[in-house]
Amino acid sequence: MAVELLRIEGLCVTAGQRTLLADFDLRLGAGEFVALRGRSGSGKTTLLRAISGLVDAPRGEVRLRGRSPAEIGWPAFRRQVALVEQRPVLFDASVRANLARPFRYRTAGAAAFSIETAAPLLERFGLRRPQLSQNARSLSQGEQQRVSLIRALLVEPPVLLLDEPTSALDEQSVAEVERALREAARGQGLAALIVTHDRQQADRLCDRTLELQSYAPRDAQTGAASTATVDSPRASEGDRQCLVDRE
Repeated sequence: MAVELLRIEGLCVTAGQRTLLADFDLRLGAGEFVALRGRSGSGKTTLLRAISGLVDAPRGEVRLRGRSPAEIGWPAFRRQVALVEQRPVLFDASVRANLARPFRYRTAGAAAFSIETAAPLLERFGLRRPQLSQNARSLSQGEQQRVSLIRALLVEPPVLLLDEPTSALDEQSVAEVERALREAARGQGLAALIVTHDRQQADRLCDRTLELQSYAPRDAQTGAASTATVDSPRASEGDRQCLVDRE
């Protein structure tokens, strides 16, 4: 494996009193893309939100380059492990203002928004420069998805958590987004955990696929887990051991 960026150990994901996943382990290396698939209700989206700290995980550890979110600080951690949700979260402001928003926070440090940096990404994602002045919420859902992705990439996080990032896109736009993500992986070592229902996309875009096979929720304190397997010839035996039910 390439240099390890993200390590998840024994993470428990719940919905109310139901356990969706227990003892979930994952190692994600620089430049590595991992697809996460499974039927509705298997905990894919909740897992991404638990990794980013948007929902509480009853137990388990998440570490970025060996450091916990508490050590890094949650705002700085979320900047480095950036979640892009399926339903875009955009402010009632121009596209430019939305792209510049992350650079207003203290976690940005000395980094500043640059239109010169944003313009090539806009073009790569099939958006036009005049759209920078358009209200982001007036865009189509597919365009909003692309703006969310561009905003995340501008921050240059080492890890992306993507929830169905191309669900509202046409075939050409899907190809543009996938190409841009792979370029980021090659150019800056970007790693990504990607929820996708599209097996062909998983095969095209990702190095390996984690398949959540069953859904057997019980009381959150029992530790019951969804069974998962690795659906990729490139996955190691160690990967398989990370994902079995260890109740």
